[in-house]
Amino acid sequence: MNKRKIINITLIVFTVIGIFFLMKYDVMGRLYDIIELQVAQNKSDQTDDSTQGEIIYETMIDKDGNEFVIEMEKVIGEDEDGNKVEMYVDTAEAIIIYDYMYKGKITKIKDNKIYFTVDMEQKEGTSHSFKDVNDYEIIYDIDSYNLEFDTSSGYSVNDSLIYDYQSFYKAEDLQFLVGKYLRVMDTAFEDNYTVEKYKALTFYNE
Repeated sequence: MNKRKIINITLIVFTVIGIFFLMKYDVMGRLYDIIELQVAQNKSDQTDDSTQGEIIYETMIDKDGNEFVIEMEKVIGEDEDGNKVEMYVDTAEAIIIYDYMYKGKITKIKDNKIYFTVDMEQKEGTSHSFKDVNDYEIIYDIDSYNLEFDTSSGYSVNDSLIYDYQSFYKAEDLQFLVGKYLRVMDTAFEDNYTVEKYKALTFYNE
């Protein structure tokens, strides 16, 4: 995995999943290895402190040709086979525009839209507590998400649609979730360097 991809994909999952732990992030590309990194970091007794904390600086160029420098810190994570791997993550603080969390069921997926019936909402000011609410429906229009990675740029920002630590690129690919009780996190961010806005829609099993 090249440094450019590590920088971007690591950071969004740190915020989407690590938002409960006030982690740091940015966004780009596929996310599986990074969630494994988050799990590994939460198990601090399994990390080798002597190999963490190294700071490096990487010069990047965005799609408009603007150059900027990213400060990154070395961390130790685990791959899908449980092997320890070294990764670098952006040290910049997350810029969160909004984050909402709900519990409920996907009732329908049609025309690249996800119809989600909410029966519980996250309590304001908490990370893990929910409150019962009268059922209502949220429609997530996946056409409004930019899920394609821009390979023409050295540094780019894109949205994410995630389930079970994997990225998806259209709503219909999640048909198997219809009728299941799930937790969904709906988040939006501003990139620290390009000030572009981007979103992540993440589903979890309950």
